[in-house]
Amino acid sequence: MADKKEKTAQNEKHEFQTEAKQLLHLVIHSLYTHKEIFLRELVSNASDALDKIRFESLTKPDIIERDVELKVNITLNKKSKILTVSDNGIGMSMQELIDNIGTIARSGSKAFLEKLTGEMKADSNLIGQFGVGFYSVFMVASSVKIVTRRAGTDDPAISWESKGENEYTIGEADKKSHGTDITLYLKDDETVYTEGWKIRSLIKKYSDFIAFPIYLPDDKGKGEIINESKPIWKRKPSDIKEEQYEDFFKQACGGFDAPLATIHSHAEGVMEYAALLYIPSKVSPLEIYNFERKHGVKLYVRRVFIMEDCKELIPEYLRFVKGVIDSEDLPLNISRETLQDNPLIRKIQKAVVGKIFTNLADLANNEPEKYKTFWKEFGPVLKEGLHSDPDNKEKLLELARFQSSIGDTEDDITSLKQYVSRMRDDQKDIYYITGESRSIAEKSPHLEIFREKGIEVLYMIDPIDEFIIPSIYNYEGKLLKSVTKGDLDLGELGKEEKKEQKKGESKFKKLSERIKNILSEDVKDVRIATRLKDSPCCLVADENDMGANMEKMMKAMGQSVPESKRILEINANHKIFINLNNIYEKDPKNKQLEEWVNLLYDQALIAEGRLVKDPVAYLKRVNELLITASEGETAQEDEKKE
Repeated sequence: MADKKEKTAQNEKHEFQTEAKQLLHLVIHSLYTHKEIFLRELVSNASDALDKIRFESLTKPDIIERDVELKVNITLNKKSKILTVSDNGIGMSMQELIDNIGTIARSGSKAFLEKLTGEMKADSNLIGQFGVGFYSVFMVASSVKIVTRRAGTDDPAISWESKGENEYTIGEADKKSHGTDITLYLKDDETVYTEGWKIRSLIKKYSDFIAFPIYLPDDKGKGEIINESKPIWKRKPSDIKEEQYEDFFKQACGGFDAPLATIHSHAEGVMEYAALLYIPSKVSPLEIYNFERKHGVKLYVRRVFIMEDCKELIPEYLRFVKGVIDSEDLPLNISRETLQDNPLIRKIQKAVVGKIFTNLADLANNEPEKYKTFWKEFGPVLKEGLHSDPDNKEKLLELARFQSSIGDTEDDITSLKQYVSRMRDDQKDIYYITGESRSIAEKSPHLEIFREKGIEVLYMIDPIDEFIIPSIYNYEGKLLKSVTKGDLDLGELGKEEKKEQKKGESKFKKLSERIKNILSEDVKDVRIATRLKDSPCCLVADENDMGANMEKMMKAMGQSVPESKRILEINANHKIFINLNNIYEKDPKNKQLEEWVNLLYDQALIAEGRLVKDPVAYLKRVNELLITASEGETAQEDEKKE
């Protein structure tokens, strides 16, 4: 729904959209727990505008006057209760002002409102995600005026005014220089924000890291820089407090909670750069998993902002890392195209990735509970590197974690190194099972012999696991073996089962052939199982065939999957097959035998997580079996009465 508008002299009045009104009310009256946050929002916006003009000046030098200082100015007027935040950044055109300020709908107000929980503290964290922080000014101001002029154009300056209620006014204004002035007409009870000491303390608290000077008049009216002139990433780690790191993460990197880890490093010598990187504590699905994935690292060259979302500095599987990398050696006019082939970028990437690996390894070794938190959020993303980055395979294998049959819950994770240290003396391979979830995987009949023998099995239940298994192949000389594929060979640990298998093959040879004949369209072979203890049968893929879980995933992605028949393994010690064998020996052509074999095959499909071909036929067989069983039970009761 477009904003309603009417012309007043040279200005146009616009009415806020319904959703915008709701959001304004929330922001002004209940959403923020600290009103002072408005200054942080204004300074952050000013910094962005300065970054943009500095970047644009690389290709359009005339856009900025020679030797001009890019800066933020804050002026205070106690008598008139006015606070003004000005910058000489890129400024805004009429359309940009309408898009960015005039309508909150562009910032996703509908989505924002839908996500509100009603809990003030939790809801306030959503503001940065939807870009509506500017409207926090109405918590302290009765009205706000913006005057802005776009750099590099001959267009006139534009003004925007509103009381934060039902409407705003937009029109032309008198401003000669590019940039933006935001004037707040403070409420009577908010005049503390015209006090110099208050503004200084808030800038120190929230915006000390801004890479541009922030000026405030001193007692004599002379402009004084009130923030650190050196960006936080250029300062010594020993000079920075934890809360300063956290503020930078939240304000400059788009973080919402305190980061899980901070990596601050400087390199000098052959190449010189500074890096301030963060590992967030929570995943952002929109950034990590959507089609147009975002990378959280910004590139600066000699403190000049070059680009956001610099994919060339951080591999795809580390896209959750946020922060800044500032090079002293790259040219200022470097483009995305030249970045891809720049050898210096590759060296910086290698060094930075090494730092991240070292930090994660320290976290895993020294703070295992914290590492569990990291792995739960970002483990599936990090594991992508095992498929895409063979050069760092060994480091990634040390960091990789999996759920395991020896763990009680999803929070119990283990490394391959820990698995190998627990292997039984006669065990030669690392065993795993893939599946949609732990609950499904741990109920698989394929695990029965492993439980009985006390052999640990890894649960590979992340979708990426299917793709990385071939890349891992082995660890410390131990091959990774699927418990659902091939002819199971436990070596010395399965010696007794192999003996039982040979006996079963002899005893059930003819029944196996009959079953194979009945299921000729569905299975490629029938054999005696060594892996089953309680279940009557299961389906097994050939060693080089696609597993059931992979097959299901490929189909879900719309891929055509060639039909591959499974091997049906039967439990020679199970009463069902002992009974079936007796029936077969008495009457090889018994028609009921075919129904029971099909029923058992359908049950094996269900246990594998697949759908039966003919659900109606399956239900009919189950019902007939129930009728037969219940009639037998009734006959026994009648005999007892007689």
